[in-house]
Amino acid sequence: MESSTPTASARPASTAGGGSGRDNVAWRATSTGRDVALISTDLIPGRPLRLWGAAVEVADGGAFIRLATLNAFDGWSLTQLLAVALARFEAEQAHSGEAVLAEIVRHLDRAAAMHREPQDGWAVPPVSFEPAPPGSPASPFPWSLARAGQFAIQLCPDAEARQRGVTPEQLLTVIEMALTSWLRVTPWRRSCWQARREVRTALALEAERARARWAAHVADCDAETNLG
Repeated sequence: MESSTPTASARPASTAGGGSGRDNVAWRATSTGRDVALISTDLIPGRPLRLWGAAVEVADGGAFIRLATLNAFDGWSLTQLLAVALARFEAEQAHSGEAVLAEIVRHLDRAAAMHREPQDGWAVPPVSFEPAPPGSPASPFPWSLARAGQFAIQLCPDAEARQRGVTPEQLLTVIEMALTSWLRVTPWRRSCWQARREVRTALALEAERARARWAAHVADCDAETNLG
């Protein structure tokens, strides 16, 4: 069964060959320094060269999120990824009650409502959510594994997003990069522009929240060091 699997570093690297082979075609670092790279594969006629998958840096390794290109069953569709992001932020909101999370949920809800898959007739498989497997770090959330067909994404089980797994900010980054990739080959799709605008707003809010959370963590560590 295919899932998010270990991969090499997500930092930029490319191979020669005029679009053949595999290349890092876009790269971002999150507010806490975790990398996300969009990976391309051989050109598929009529499909976006830069939409194939994302290499995501996680604690002690990496994961690969395969993106659908040929049909709704050969990877994660954006409809599914938006559903995962929305469910995670709803869980975060239920856990902490932060006002900013309600704003993020509102923008993701709008993005999900606006988005339309570029291929007519795609029957997108539903997403299911599962709790962390036995032996995983304790989690305040009812689930940390999202599954669609044969693909799965393990999200960080902790609210601080420091454990092994894809962070909410990384997930939003993957969605934003994938939407941008589609717009390069289907710029006339108004729904894609609208969805990306909402996702970008949600990503900016989450990045600010993550920076504040990380700064508080560093301050706590410094305080403990000073006490020692």
